[in-house]
Amino acid sequence: MTSRTGTVPEFKTSDLYFAAYLKAAGVEMKRTDRHAENGRILFVFDASVSNVEELKTAWFNSTGKVVANTYAFHIKNLKSVCHMK
Repeated sequence: MTSRTGTVPEFKTSDLYFAAYLKAAGVEMKRTDRHAENGRILFVFDASVSNVEELKTAWFNSTGKVVANTYAFHIKNLKSVCHMK
């Protein structure tokens, strides 16, 4: 889901593994929000610098390339973020 806050485009996802992929691909995570209806964590990314839509297509087509240990690190890191809130 892509949205705009002020003039900065944002991309939000509740998918932990996709969020870790975006972080491993170098997309800056701005913050986390808690979804009002179901309480799930939303990872909010800065979509102004990176082409998140291209990364999303690569993710779903299994053509995205990131360093495996960097991806694993971000999974662990984001899991800890989820448990902190």
